[in-house]
Amino acid sequence: MLERILPAGGEFSSATGSVYEDEEMEAARRMLEQQAGTSVPTAEMAESLDRFSFPHIDVRHSVPPNADPSLVCRYGVDKSWLLQTTLAKYWNGDARSLVGEFQLAFLIILVGQNFAGLEHWKRLLHLALGCIEALEDGAFMFVSMLKTLNNQLNECPKEFGTSVLDQDNFLAQILTTFVLNLYESEIQDKRTLEDEVQRVRDTLAERFQWVLPSGSQIQDEAGVEEGEYAPQIVD
Repeated sequence: MLERILPAGGEFSSATGSVYEDEEMEAARRMLEQQAGTSVPTAEMAESLDRFSFPHIDVRHSVPPNADPSLVCRYGVDKSWLLQTTLAKYWNGDARSLVGEFQLAFLIILVGQNFAGLEHWKRLLHLALGCIEALEDGAFMFVSMLKTLNNQLNECPKEFGTSVLDQDNFLAQILTTFVLNLYESEIQDKRTLEDEVQRVRDTLAERFQWVLPSGSQIQDEAGVEEGEYAPQIVD
């Protein structure tokens, strides 16, 4: 894994690039096109050995090709299809490799203060904990991800944990979504996963004074927010 992902020689810094910088540049090009009302040439990406070879995880595109409307609605929210195809494409279906890469991305953040490591870490977490259907396929990967996340939250500097919690509210959103999905599921290993979620909840409270609500609390709050003004589905 290290030889595959790290730059030649295993050395990197905060300036080491990745596919995510390429993605940002392309997004900027498209924005310029919209503002200018004309085409903007694609920037030539300079060849560089100072790059991480991360697989590109794009959680915004999580729907199977040519999916019907019902599948678009389902997998637009549930990342299970994307998880299975990504596991097969990059890690030969081995969830342990995904968890290992999640650990490596975290080390890259801490050692190199590197944006690419943070972005890859966030996307791997979203990919795993954004699943609903895949929960029924077995708890191993989700237990491993939660254990790893809890260890990371315990080991990282408090400033880092606080910034991740505050930045775009990312960690709060993905954990809240996972807790609700788990609460509403009927999987066999539900208690095992709930125990791991509780460990993460305890760490967040003790180290960062952040409260992760229970599934029932999240469900109740969602019901209150919707009320009589909830969006209606039109056939």
